[in-house]
Amino acid sequence: MMDVKMRAMKKNLMIILLAVMLPSLAFSQCRRFTKVKCLPALGEYIPNDNFNSAVLIPGDEAELTMTFYAGQDYRVMVCAEEILGDLSYKIVNDDGESVFDSESTDTDHLDFSVANTQQLHMILKVPPRENPNQLIHEGCATVLVGYKDES
Repeated sequence: MMDVKMRAMKKNLMIILLAVMLPSLAFSQCRRFTKVKCLPALGEYIPNDNFNSAVLIPGDEAELTMTFYAGQDYRVMVCAEEILGDLSYKIVNDDGESVFDSESTDTDHLDFSVANTQQLHMILKVPPRENPNQLIHEGCATVLVGYKDES
């Protein structure tokens, strides 16, 4: 009787440990993907201190608010694992007016500077699965913001 209770406790403990460890494992894999595959694409731009990354699935939509400071040159780009397909994103201001739409350009990034310090919102969309019976694959998507060193 005691042996059965002990096995049940061990099983429950393993389930709890897995539930806690799996999200952090996915996050660490995302961090590694970003460092290896994405950061080099910023080129001469210095990455900011924020790590804006998430594990997403087909059909997901994410929104991110970012602050941009007056007089600074920026590069904003989205880098995602191929399994997610062609992600699209829009950058809008506080009034909802479009500043950039990735679907209307051939570039994978936006280089710009702002006259006044402001917050902009990025809306990131992962395309839905073409076949609803297909397995759902998750993948890492990272929003990179870099700035130029003016010194």
